[in-house]
Formats: sequence, C-alpha cells, structure tokens
Amino acid sequence: MYRLLIVDDLPIIADGLIELFEQADHLELDILKAYSGEEALELMQGNRIDIVISDIKMPGLEGIELLREIKAQWPACKVIFLTGYNDFHYVQSAVKYGSFEYILKIESDRKIIESVERAIARFEEEYDQRRMVERAHDRMRLAVPTLQRDYMAGLLQGKQVTDGQLAQHFQDIDMPLRADMPVMLLLGRVDGWKEFMTAPDKALLLYAVQNIAEEYWSSYLRTYSYVYDQSKIVWFIQPLCDPEAEAGAILASWTKTATYASGMLETIQHTCKKLLKLPVSFILGSERVAWSEVSDRFHRLKYGFVSKIGLSTEVILSDSDIRHAEEEGGGGRRHDQFHHARVLLLAKCLEENHREPFYELYLDMTELWTDEDCPYERKKELFHSLASVFLAPINKSKELRAHVNAVHDLAPLMQPGEAYSWPSLRQYFLQTADLLFDWQAAKGARQPDEVVQKAHRYIEAHVSTDISLNAIADHVGLNPSYFSRLYKQMTGIGLSDYINDYRNLKAKELLLGSGMKVNEIAAALGYNSGLAFIRFFKKRNGSTPQEFRTQRMSQ
Repeated sequence: MYRLLIVDDLPIIADGLIELFEQADHLELDILKAYSGEEALELMQGNRIDIVISDIKMPGLEGIELLREIKAQWPACKVIFLTGYNDFHYVQSAVKYGSFEYILKIESDRKIIESVERAIARFEEEYDQRRMVERAHDRMRLAVPTLQRDYMAGLLQGKQVTDGQLAQHFQDIDMPLRADMPVMLLLGRVDGWKEFMTAPDKALLLYAVQNIAEEYWSSYLRTYSYVYDQSKIVWFIQPLCDPEAEAGAILASWTKTATYASGMLETIQHTCKKLLKLPVSFILGSERVAWSEVSDRFHRLKYGFVSKIGLSTEVILSDSDIRHAEEEGGGGRRHDQFHHARVLLLAKCLEENHREPFYELYLDMTELWTDEDCPYERKKELFHSLASVFLAPINKSKELRAHVNAVHDLAPLMQPGEAYSWPSLRQYFLQTADLLFDWQAAKGARQPDEVVQKAHRYIEAHVSTDISLNAIADHVGLNPSYFSRLYKQMTGIGLSDYINDYRNLKAKELLLGSGMKVNEIAAALGYNSGLAFIRFFKKRNGSTPQEFRTQRMSQ
C-alpha cells in the first residue's frame, strides 16, 4: 500500500481529488490531504509519504519550496505537480528539484490517475525483488552471530528438534558444526573480575578468552562457543574428521579430540592468566553425546561449578569429578537446574500456542511419574512446577478462568492428594493442556472479527472528523498496511468502499429523517465542502441529495 498526500489550498479541488482516488479501486492507496504547504509538512512529520499531488502555486509555502522539504525528508517520494500555470519557469524549477511529473489542471481525471500509476510503477522498479533480497541477505549476515547464539541456547535449554531439522537449521544459520556428528561440551568460567571493570570491559575480555582457545584449537578441532550468565562460556567441540570415514578412523579422531581438548586446557588457562590477568576455570564433558542429549549434559556440567570442588578458583574438572561430587552429595540435586529450564520452555510453548512441541516435551518430562523407583518427593516437585505452568495463564485471564471453571475440574491442579494416581495426573494435565490450546485457537479465530467490529464502531462515531486509514488503524492497535489487508480479507471489500457505503446510507438517513440542510449533512459526514458531497451522492445514487429528498418525500 502506498500513501498519497494531496495538497491544494482550494478545498473543492483537494476533496475532488480524494473522491477521484477513492473510486480508483485498482490502486491500493492510503490517502491524506492538506489545504496548505505548512499543513502538508506537519503531516509528513508523523507519516511516511510515498506520492504527493500538489498545486505548484499556493499562499504561504509554495509547491517548489514544499518539494525541497519533501525531498529532504522523504527522498524516494514522487511529487506530481498539478497546476494551471503552463509556465516554463515552473516546469524548469520542478524538474531541477526532482519532481516526478507536471500536469495541467485542464487534463482529464484519467491523466491524473495514470500519473499516479506511473509513480507506483517507478517505486516497484526502484525496490524490485532482487534488491530487496540482496538487502535481506546483508541483514541476515549481520544477524548470523545472534541467530547462532540464540539457537544453541535453545538446544541447551531443552528445545527438541529432529535430526533433519537440526541439519537444516545449522545450514540456515551457517553453524560451523556438524549436525550428523555427536558433540563434546566444555564450560569455562571467569573466577573473578577486578572491581573497576565495566560491562564492556568484561565482554571484551570474555571475547579474548574465546579467541585464545580458538587459536590453540582451530587447526585440530571444530568448535563453536558463546557467552552465558555474563561470566561463563560454553564450547561445542567436534573432530575435524569426515563423518563418513571408517568407524575405526572416527573412533580414533574422537579419542584424539578428547585428549587434545583436555590437554590444552592448562595452556589456555595459563595464557589467560598471563595475557589477560584473568583466573579461569574449566569443566570438560569428555564423553561425546548426541545432540538430543546436550541439554542434559550441559546442566550436569553446570552443577560442577557449584559443587564443593567447583567453587575453587582456576580448576580444571572433568565428568569423573562431577560424578564423584554427585556421589558424595547423594545425587539429589543433579537434575534441578535441568528440569527448571525445561519447565520454563514448557511454559513458553503454552504461552505461544506451540501445541506439538509442548506435548512432546511434557510427555518426556512426566515419564518419571510412571517410574516406580522415582522418589515421591521428586514426583511431587515436578507436579508443583507443572501446576504453576498451567495456573499462570488461567489466573492471568478472567475470561479464560471463567471458561475453565465452567467445563473443567481444577481440583487436581490445586492439590494431587491421595485420590489421584500419578498416571491419572499425567492424563489430567494433558486434558488441561488441550483445553487451553483450544481456547487460544478459538480466541485467535475471533480476534480479526472483533477488530473489524471495532473499526466499524469508530467510523460511526468519528465520521464527521477523522476516519483516515491511519486514524482507524491506530484505534484498533494495528499497523495501517496490515489492518488494510486484514480488513479486506475479513470483509471482502476495501476499507474505503465500506466508508463510502456507510456515508451513503447515513446521508440517506439524514436526508429523510432530519431537517438538516445539505451543507450540514455534508459536514456531518466529514466533507469540507457541500459540492464534494453532492458529487459523491449523485455518483452513487444518480440524483443530487436535494433531488433524492424531494422524490422520496413526495412518494
């Protein structure tokens, strides 16, 4: 959709042009008007302007001056001058400052519409698909580091994807790792910062730690790393071997990878201390894991940093150290952070209406409810975590709460009690999830219709003032272009068509049901001149307002 601004100090001309373009159904235009150059400048402050049709000779700010201001603010804007002055001086000035076309007022309506059509065609030439794709690729390249970090963080928080999806996603974000190979994880931590260091200082030093590791590893290992929790780094490590090599060669590569990665940690630690003055610690998961298991491995390794031995500075730990710490501590906490992260992911799936990922993650998490050897306390802990996931949206929405209470028993959600077995609770939570997802789907289906009704009510209440696309879209809280497309999709007609239909019906109602004069009715319907209203009414009904009133009153 293109935004057209019509500027003329004569309301009858400006309103007539608006009427002309409102009838041009083949052009998708958001039309604004101004009765002076100064008013046009005010409109340009808050609106992108694509095309301007302006008189070249106006009181105050003339067309040529307006053209210079337009080009300064909206360089791509196409300015069409419509004037009665067939003067070479004006033509020369208009061309000099970048006007698009120059049309005499004596030209036909068809000529004016064709000029706007040419302006739109020029826009499409300038912003063709090839250039837009190139710019999108440029933006994509700039966004790749962020996309990589966010994607890998999602995997570590329990996001579940198929092998095929993982390979495609890695390709899409240019990930320097193989989706068809397992991976080793390494966690690093800066053990302490100097008091005077700012956040940018810390970020730079963390980047330096990553670079030091990369310098030592890049010739022998395939790695990717990112910073998390402000002072920690996670590395994903793979050998450089071909995954299609013989099994013996692959096994040997993994052995060398584990040996080399762990063997260089002391050197990396020493270099960071010497060059950066930073004490760093490492925890290496020396066993490779499938991508589907990286979240579990990550959270197990994170536990190592808060275990007794991990609280020391400048330590280098491995899986065996973590297992030993778990055995000493009874292993009771080892999954806490892992399950907490997955609960957060489950809540996000529910909030964003991602039904299938929710079910997959939920069934995996509640598998322990079917395990007879799992401690009761662990099952109860998971119950309370999941209950909070479901109660959060229910308590947030009064409408949803009333709906759920009417069709569903919330008692098991509040307290499991002895009356409910763990398998039955597992099924109950699934039923509750179905209910919430179905309600969100139904609400989403109702929302566009509610937007249309809200727009109609606004038009009825403000028909005498401002019922421009911008004003209506702002009222319903949507982008003007998106709202225009949504409205046409929902109703089958354009917004301007509905406004014209409403004005026509309202005009007939006022003509037959009130003693208002034609000029008063014109003002009540938002027309700045009675003549513009008369032209509109006659075009729609084949008679002037007064003729319509006389004919109907005499019947």
